[in-house]
Amino acid sequence: MQLSQLGVAGGFGLLGATIIVNTAGLAPVAHIEFGPALFPTIVGWIMIALSGLAAFDAVRGPAVETPAEGEEPAEPLNWHRLVLFAGFAAAPLIYVLLAPVLGFLLTMPVIVGGLAFIASGKPVRSLLLGVGLTVLLHIVFYQVLRVTLPWGVLTNYAGILTWK
Repeated sequence: MQLSQLGVAGGFGLLGATIIVNTAGLAPVAHIEFGPALFPTIVGWIMIALSGLAAFDAVRGPAVETPAEGEEPAEPLNWHRLVLFAGFAAAPLIYVLLAPVLGFLLTMPVIVGGLAFIASGKPVRSLLLGVGLTVLLHIVFYQVLRVTLPWGVLTNYAGILTWK
C-alpha cells in the first residue's frame, strides 16, 4: 500500500465533493436551459470516481522502496522535468497577467503551445495544438456555454470573430 498516493486520492475526492456541495446552491441563469451547477457537478463526480480508482490502485499496488543511504534514486531530477514543472506551475499566473491585455484568443495559444513545446520539443505540432485547442475552447465556452472570455486587444473585432 502506498500511503502518499492514498492521501492524494483522498484529497482529490474531497475536492470533488467540495465542488459538488458548493455549486449545488447556485442561482439559475436566464440565458441557459440548464442550471449553472451542471458542469461543476459533472466535474466533481468525475473527480470522485478518479480518486476512487487512484485509491484502489494505491491499496492494490506494492509499497515503494526507498533507496538505502548512499544510493541514488532510480530517476534523478533533470532540468527538462524541472522546466516542465515550472512551466505548468507558472501557466495560470501567465494567463491572469496576459489575458486582460492580449485577450483569450492570443494568450491561450502562447500558453498551450509553449507548454506543448517544452514537453515535446516539436514547434509545429505545439503551435497547431495551441491554436486548435484555443479555437475549440472558445467555441465551447463563448459560443455554446455563453461564458464571457476576455478580448483584450481584439475587443474591436469581437463581432467579427464570433457568430450568433
